[in-house]
Amino acid sequence: MGNALSVLLIGAAIALSWNDRPVAGAALAGFFALFHGLAHGAELPQAALPALYGGGFVLATSVLLGLGLGLGGLMRRAGEYGVRWVRLAGGLIAGAALILMAGL
Repeated sequence: MGNALSVLLIGAAIALSWNDRPVAGAALAGFFALFHGLAHGAELPQAALPALYGGGFVLATSVLLGLGLGLGGLMRRAGEYGVRWVRLAGGLIAGAALILMAGL
């Protein structure tokens, strides 16, 4: 439930264009990332090699962050039209979190 709540809060922050305090936003994202990492670590299969399992998560996270930064950069260049798409994406992220929290 904690992970879904963090996704909801991050999605809502994006949808509402919350950027008053970038340092606070970065700290909040890091806090949530810590708990997401702990949840994935707790799911480590018994037969898995921890270094490979962890390496896969680092690689997947890097790819996802790179894609997010790239898409965010493209949206920023698109001006107001791009801002609307970013806010829509944030709303969709928050909506997906609500679905997860409802157990659907």
